[in-house]
Amino acid sequence: MLKNTVLKIAQKTLLLAFLLCLTSLSFTLPLRSALAHENNIQFLHWWNSAGEVKSIDVLNTHLNRHNLHWPEQEPSYGTTAAYLANIAEQLQTSGRPDAAMMVSSDIRNYEKEFPLLHLDAVANEQGWDEVVPYAIQDTAKYQGHWVSAPINSHSTNWLWINKKLFSRLNLPEPENWDDLITVLEAAKALGIPTLATLNDDWEKTLLFELVVMSTGGLEFYRRFFVDHHFNEGDQNTLKESFIHLKQLSQYFTAATHGTNWHQHSALLAQEKLLMQVHGSWVNSELTTLGAQAGEDYLCLRFPGTQGAYLFHSDQVIFFNEPHNSIDNQHQLARILLDKEFQRELSIASGASPARVDIDTKGFNSCSKKSIHDLRMANMRRAVMASLSSKELFKVVDNFLDNQISAEIAAQHVLAILHKRSQSKQFTDE
Repeated sequence: MLKNTVLKIAQKTLLLAFLLCLTSLSFTLPLRSALAHENNIQFLHWWNSAGEVKSIDVLNTHLNRHNLHWPEQEPSYGTTAAYLANIAEQLQTSGRPDAAMMVSSDIRNYEKEFPLLHLDAVANEQGWDEVVPYAIQDTAKYQGHWVSAPINSHSTNWLWINKKLFSRLNLPEPENWDDLITVLEAAKALGIPTLATLNDDWEKTLLFELVVMSTGGLEFYRRFFVDHHFNEGDQNTLKESFIHLKQLSQYFTAATHGTNWHQHSALLAQEKLLMQVHGSWVNSELTTLGAQAGEDYLCLRFPGTQGAYLFHSDQVIFFNEPHNSIDNQHQLARILLDKEFQRELSIASGASPARVDIDTKGFNSCSKKSIHDLRMANMRRAVMASLSSKELFKVVDNFLDNQISAEIAAQHVLAILHKRSQSKQFTDE
């Protein structure tokens, strides 16, 4: 009888403990769920290619350290171009997240269209004014306020070369326009696929700006495109640049027509293409494909642009909306400009950090060269934003499609620059 009494007491004790456990869970699980929801970050981005996806891992690591959660990590669109073409409409119709990636040339347009969160408090706390190059600051500020967090600087005046194919030419590295044409002619004579096609309008304009600097020189480029000071002979320089652009387009490889830049990088890594003109994102793509800088591929400044650092800066804007947590947004901004995050992200992406005080340990030779070039160019006012204008894109596209002559194209560019000279800003209004 005593045994039965003890057994009943034990059973009741176990049942009570079980009920208490359930009660505890009923309070704890919603609490944890609520906390997780409160710490969620909605962040839109365009990281798609194999090289770009590594950036997602870096960001996740740093978000987790600060108890921030990023539940929706899939890119909004299949390519960067598609993202940039559609993101404004998405923000208008689908609501605005905590943050979204933008290219530097678009920041001011978004500040005018949407209520962006000013980041001055975080910028002052971390000393952004002291460590971010002036040209990048200029793209990240509006009316004196920090309205975006620059996460890198992608230099665009690069020439990527397959080293093994280049060695077959027995020629020195090209330093000027004539050298470049000599290399391309030699490769063509040996049946080597020469140059990747630039298919999108922004890519064609990227090539155009490099050809302009190679043709007219750094001082011409800065005076004309940055300072908007015009001289009588400018139209002739532009016309000659368009003629050079058409000459270069004759070396585009047929196999690269209609395909995208990271597919071209894969061809270069596979020794199926000699050259690619594109930004520093190619560096990350090639390393992801197993190629080694200096061993398998060379990174040279596009001939005639040495000393200049033309760039696109990937930046993050934050939306000042009632449903967004300013504390979480500020914490994300701190992460993005944190020295260790900037170092790790740049190693992953192939870009230079947006800060000039980052240790280059762990970077490959092309990344180290890019960081060195940025620091040197920053001291001589040679860090300049890459051109971005739908009007200019159309002119270059029409010219390469043989719809207008070099002379007419030069006239159009001159007219565009005159029209925009008042704003001192070469972006779409």
